[in-house]
Amino acid sequence: MNNGLHTIVEFDENDKWFVLAERVIDGAKYSYLVRVNQNEDDFIDEYQVVKSYFNGDDEYMDVVNGEELKRIVPILVPEAQEFMEHPEKLKELLSD
Repeated sequence: MNNGLHTIVEFDENDKWFVLAERVIDGAKYSYLVRVNQNEDDFIDEYQVVKSYFNGDDEYMDVVNGEELKRIVPILVPEAQEFMEHPEKLKELLSD
């Protein structure tokens, strides 16, 4: 769903994700997703990066992980780079 303010991707019933960031990197579209509840009014503490590909007019997404994820996240969500390089800062932020 795209209501002009934000985009929600629904993979299956009750499996909805808010598109936090989206960018074309090396010719492929990557999206940083945060899970939302069924009513789409609250975030659930789950995140994933997906890579889109198209078959005709249909868009499909594969979850990105491993080395590709490490390479893509700092480009897709630049502010995440500091936390990836210094995980102790993330622990400190989360404990506040």
